[in-house]
Amino acid sequence: MSRLDRFKMVLLDESGVGKSSLALRFTKGQFQEFIESTIGAAFVTHTLKIDQNTSLQVELWDTAGQERYHSLPQMYYRGPQAALVVYDITNFDSFLDAKNG
Repeated sequence: MSRLDRFKMVLLDESGVGKSSLALRFTKGQFQEFIESTIGAAFVTHTLKIDQNTSLQVELWDTAGQERYHSLPQMYYRGPQAALVVYDITNFDSFLDAKNG
């Protein structure tokens, strides 16, 4: 009998830093130079085979970074096993925004 475990992760921080690109790369192995901004939040899943009897379904919540959506992510914080704060390494201000929360 095989087992399927779930792992919820939220991707956080400002708009345009690459959260959606990370989600696309992880779930589909693809990269697109230009991706439309996320509205509200996007939910994607990817199943990883851990061993012959165990799989892990990773649920990624890609939250919008725009100021008007800052109240939305709180509902996505509930129950995740991890949160990944993302910043753009080519933009020092995005690092400071991530650091200062």
